[in-house]
Amino acid sequence: MKHGSLAIFPLILGLVFGGCGYSLSPTPYGLTEAMTVSVPVAKNQSLYADLGPQLTEDLIARLDASSNINVREGAPATLTMTIQSVTVTGGAWQSTFNDDQPTDSASRVAYLAVEAVLERPGPEAGQPLIRRHVFNGQRTFLVGSDQSQVDLRQSEALAWLVSDLGQKIAQTMFSEF
Repeated sequence: MKHGSLAIFPLILGLVFGGCGYSLSPTPYGLTEAMTVSVPVAKNQSLYADLGPQLTEDLIARLDASSNINVREGAPATLTMTIQSVTVTGGAWQSTFNDDQPTDSASRVAYLAVEAVLERPGPEAGQPLIRRHVFNGQRTFLVGSDQSQVDLRQSEALAWLVSDLGQKIAQTMFSEF
């Protein structure tokens, strides 16, 4: 192999990895340097009061697991979250017959919308860098005639949504910011 073909190898490697959606980042979340961020308890505009603390705890746990993001009160960067809406709507009914006995099942759909805003000092004094994004998710769960089971499954669906959106917020908001 000649010297000239060795020089092209890194270029080809970069094109292959870049075209597949991969990137070579020095740190998790694509940050070029470590960041210290404050994460206050999520504001909650819904009727489900416990979701704000749950979302905040989930997100802080994810960030604390990172080697390049430190969570600390009073940090120069702040990630604020607002739960904009939580709705639970009727899903689909399904009727089946088992040994000539009708059996009905139904589902409901839980929706969750969260606005996240990451603000950090910019290169010029008084000019903060701001990233704002709205995250949405939905989860279907089965319901039956036992109300305690319906409540349990709804709580599980909302907990799953909080975890899912916590992951999306952590991955999206700090990406190359």
